[in-house]
Amino acid sequence: MNKVLDINIKGIIFHLDEDAFNKLNTYLDEINKHFSHKKGCDEIISDIENRLAELFQQKLSDKKQVITLEDVDEVISIMGHPSDFDDDSEDDNSTISSNRPKVKKRLFRNIDERFLGGVCSGLGAYLNIDPTWVRIIFLLALFLAGGSVIVYIVLWIVIPPARTVSEKLEMQGDPVTISNIEKAFKEEMSEIKDKLEDLTEKAKESFKKKK
Repeated sequence: MNKVLDINIKGIIFHLDEDAFNKLNTYLDEINKHFSHKKGCDEIISDIENRLAELFQQKLSDKKQVITLEDVDEVISIMGHPSDFDDDSEDDNSTISSNRPKVKKRLFRNIDERFLGGVCSGLGAYLNIDPTWVRIIFLLALFLAGGSVIVYIVLWIVIPPARTVSEKLEMQGDPVTISNIEKAFKEEMSEIKDKLEDLTEKAKESFKKKK
């Protein structure tokens, strides 16, 4: 019988049999080595660990408190290996991602595309419709019944915001894999860079006008 060892993932203690512990440690080392020299490595690794913790929690129950090698193998098969998604194979990477099935969406507030709290944008992503239509429905309800403001505030309170890369992927119904986490993070950084460049250009133009 294998002895049981403990591992801490994002502040959660998991009990693993020895084979599972060794396999998971090797996998985590592989992840850390792959991202150690990349921009945003801490955030990417944090999102990966969050997802690993979530998947392992799904394996446990009152009758099962120890993660087995089979559980670790299944989680790794869901997440994928960093070596499967090297920078030199972006075309293959996009093919792999497109072939992965969509997963069940989770409802979040989309704070990246919000007018107020991101409720309408989040509902739009969840229902796979343009957020503009959701906003129109809320406005019509406001004029016809007058209760949409209360409904909006309640939804603002109860629906969590999508802050992490993993949560944003789940909001869109994309599998939370190593490949998708890295890809989403790069896209997010690219958007931030573009916004900064736009702000810089506007500041330069404003400065020239004042001269």
